Amino acid sequence: MANRREVGSVLAIAGFTLLTAVSGLYLGFVAPRGALHGKPIPLVPDQGPILYEMHSIYSKPGRVRLDWRDVPHAAGYRITVMTATDESLFVSPVLPRNSWVIPHEKTFPVKPQTVYPWTVTVLFPGRTEASEPAAFATQ
Repeated sequence: MANRREVGSVLAIAGFTLLTAVSGLYLGFVAPRGALHGKPIPLVPDQGPILYEMHSIYSKPGRVRLDWRDVPHAAGYRITVMTATDESLFVSPVLPRNSWVIPHEKTFPVKPQTVYPWTVTVLFPGRTEASEPAAFATQ
């Protein structure tokens, strides 16, 4: 039979192990301290349509930069930002280059934690060509 001292040691080690495991799970794995509450940030598609290599960069405070591939022989570009229901939120003026930072006065109707589709219309002499929609998300 085991003596009382060995039994006490085994019980003490088992209790300490159990206490450490439970507190470790609580502190780091199950309920992290200071977790943010509220609606999660929406996911944005990884990449815009391949044809125009469209992508966006959202930065604080509410600045959105849209970039796309330069199209040879294009006379200009026009950006259309839409709501989730594909209604036109706003349209850019004719842009001479393949990048646009949405001006602050245009971003005021943009809501936080929302995904916004956008398209590029390439203006050629005598015709236009529109892209498939890409998207950006606000935080």
